[in-house]
Parts: sequence; C-alpha cells; structure tokens
Amino acid sequence: MSLRNLSLALCLVVATTMAAAATSVAAEVKLRANVPGNQEGIAYLGAKHFADIVNERAGGKVTVKVFHSSSLGDQVSSLESMQAGTLDISTIETPITTIDSILGATALPYVFTGREHVAAAFNGPAGAWIEERLAAKGLRVLGFMEGGFRQITNNVRPIVTPADLKGVKMRTPSSKLRIKIFNTYGANASPLPFKELYTALQAGVFDGQENPVIWAKSTKFYEVQKYLSITNHLYTVMYLLMSESAYQKLDADTQAILKQAGREATAYSVEVGIKADNEIVDFLKTKGMQVNQADITAFVAASKPIWGDWATETGGDAQKLIDMIAGSK
Repeated sequence: MSLRNLSLALCLVVATTMAAAATSVAAEVKLRANVPGNQEGIAYLGAKHFADIVNERAGGKVTVKVFHSSSLGDQVSSLESMQAGTLDISTIETPITTIDSILGATALPYVFTGREHVAAAFNGPAGAWIEERLAAKGLRVLGFMEGGFRQITNNVRPIVTPADLKGVKMRTPSSKLRIKIFNTYGANASPLPFKELYTALQAGVFDGQENPVIWAKSTKFYEVQKYLSITNHLYTVMYLLMSESAYQKLDADTQAILKQAGREATAYSVEVGIKADNEIVDFLKTKGMQVNQADITAFVAASKPIWGDWATETGGDAQKLIDMIAGSK
C-alpha cells in the first residue's frame, strides 16, 4: 500500500471512530424528573413507574432519573425551569394555575363526579384542549396522573357539613381558588408550604388541612390530627409534564416511548389512588383517627356558587373548560 493510500485509510478509520463515538454520545440522553413529596407519595410512585418503563424500552438511548421531595426545586420553579429548558420533566398539581389560571377549572370542588368522569374528561376534548394550551407555553403533557381525591383532617370536630368548618383554621396550598373554597365553607383558610405543614399542625398554628389520605399516612399527620372526614371535595390532577424543547430534541421513536409510558403511568397512578382510598383509611383508624363520612349533598350545594364566581373572576375561556369537563360525564 502506498504512503498516500495508507494515509487515506488511517484518516478513514479515525473519521469513522469519531463519528461512532459522537453517535454514541448523542444517543445517550439522561432526563431528570422532579416530583414533590416523599417516596411513598403518588407523585413519586407514578413518576418512578414512568421512568422504569422508559429505561426498559429505550434500550439505553434514554434514561430517566426521578428526584423526590422537590430536591430540584418546588413546583413553581419546576415549571419555570421546564419552560427555560433547564429541567426535563416534573409532576405539577395546583401550581399549574400560575402559568394558566384557566386550568383552575380542574380544581373546582366537585367538578369531577368520580374517576370515570376524570378519565372521560382528560381522554376527550377537555384533555386535548388543555394539552394545546400547555404546548403553547413550552410544556408537553405526557400524562394526566392521579393526585387523589382530597379529604379533610382537623383537631376541632368531625366535618359533616360545610357549617362544621366555621372558624376552623385550615391550611391550603398557595392557591387563591383553594382559599376561596374553604373560606366560602366558613373556615379560616390560609396557605403554607407543604414541607412546613406537619410542624404547623403540631404547634396548633393550623387546626386542619386537606389532602389525599395517602399524605396522612406518608407524612404521619395521624400523629397531629384527630379527625378524618371523607369529603372527596376535590380531585387533584397531577400533570406529568416535559419541557417541550427537551421533547423536540428526541427522535420520533423515543417520543413515542415517552408518550406510551405516560399513558401507562397515568393508569398506574389511578391504581395507587384507589388502593390508598381502600387501605389507608383503615390504617389511619388503627392509629387513633376518628373517621366520618361527610354529607356530600350539602357540600355540593355549598360549592356550586363557587363555580360561577370563579369563572366570572377568571374570565377568558374559564367557563368553556368547565362546560367541556361537565359535558364529559
């Protein structure tokens, strides 16, 4: 082989090696998913199920690592980071309204009559419409996971009707709508970060709080709360979101894997929520909590005016989304 041919062959080998290395590096995508709550919460369990599916089916091209307890930032900062492209994936609940107040319609009391209604709404026109709105804000919806139906715990009395909440100091998330709901019921509601809630309940700063029962177990609220009232006053939608810019960097096959994993994680989160409702209430009874069924008819009647007031105050397409959800029954 001539010197010239040898030189060309060596160049070809080097170029091929470099191309293969570049392809290998480009093919390995590491995605970070940030969730609130600990490893017993639905957010973590749902996101972990999503990550396991992606990690298995992507064949090493993509790996998802889940960070719990908001270790990469709270939900508001997670939304901002995904929009900026510095965070890949996060689960978002009530704070979704910080970027689109219209989505508060999904957090109206008793807007969903049950899990079948939830599925019909998010698998239908309402879900598609929400996906379009969030895509316009740089957020790709991978799933509408379950956060759970919310119940009331407190240290004052069993809550049977809204009148029983009169004067009860209730902690809520940082949501004007949630505060409005409980003040309408007669409570004295104000927000507090979730991570500070146990201590606040223990110190008597708040009498009660409202969350899916899974939190009463995982954060040991049963140690500082006496009464659990089954109100089902609100269904928590847990949006599984991905930065649109990060999503668009992936090939079509990988995108398809992520979307399918999101659908399966959504179904799994519902299973976790149903199991929690069936088993955790019994567990809380063994820990000394007094459990009662609320008068749902009375709560629904007290909640209806909130819908119209909220739609008027919010304006825009607020009523449109309410109507789409209601029409999904």
